[in-house]
Amino acid sequence: MYTLVAILITIVWGTTFFIVKDTVENVNEYFIVMVRNSLAALLIIPYALKKNKKALFKFQSLLPGMLIGFLLATTYTSQTIGLKFTSSGHSAFITGSAVIAVPFIMAAFFGQKLRSIELISTGLVLIGIFLLTYDVETDFNKGDLITIITLLAYAFHMIYSSLFVKKVEVIALVTHQFFWAAVFSGLAYFILGEPVANISPLDGWMLLYLGAIGTLFCYFASVWVLKYMSAVKLIVIFALEPVFASIFAYFFADEVLSFKELSGSLIIISSIIYYQVFDAKRASKAI
Repeated sequence: MYTLVAILITIVWGTTFFIVKDTVENVNEYFIVMVRNSLAALLIIPYALKKNKKALFKFQSLLPGMLIGFLLATTYTSQTIGLKFTSSGHSAFITGSAVIAVPFIMAAFFGQKLRSIELISTGLVLIGIFLLTYDVETDFNKGDLITIITLLAYAFHMIYSSLFVKKVEVIALVTHQFFWAAVFSGLAYFILGEPVANISPLDGWMLLYLGAIGTLFCYFASVWVLKYMSAVKLIVIFALEPVFASIFAYFFADEVLSFKELSGSLIIISSIIYYQVFDAKRASKAI
């Protein structure tokens, strides 16, 4: 069940990629991020107050929520800004490389030993993402450098979420995450953003979708899933994002997948299946 939820999250994130790319052409990038996080916060706060008010106001959930909220705001802001200067292929490749960063950060900073299955799976996923998304004809630029911030923020968000969710009540943690993400992205908009005069109805609907589904649902579900699976396992599944992004781009943006891109998709899917089968066998032997 948890694997299916993780895949559903990845499918939704696959839809948001081309939506953000289109929206940022008409709407200020800082405004987009502020609206995404603010909508998520406004939608979840009433539910959290009704569900478990005591947990929400405990100091225990404040600092963890503030930290992952800052990382969430940083992830969205850097990725959205980066898309203004780089190709979608470069952005997807760099962001997807978090599948490599997470296990090594866990090993370097948190003392977690790397298993051979994790090294093999993440290595195959990186090759697959490269074939699927990377455009070798486009030079690296400042957009790529900005997106490296996305990679690091995304990786650390997954790691700290997996640690905090085992100690803090989930709804309180997620609510604080969105609240502080809204605060930080709001400050960024008012300091660095430009006034937004008119928003088209289509852009308005896209912002609503990004806030309610692409942000609230996805990050609520991802933090919840982390209570039952490791950050490494979840990030490997999330490597499917560029695969789904390419599928949606094919149907909605008339983009055709080349043989190289299809090969990359197949490698990613195969590596995830390999990881899931190996992990299932290991779990059955432990029982």
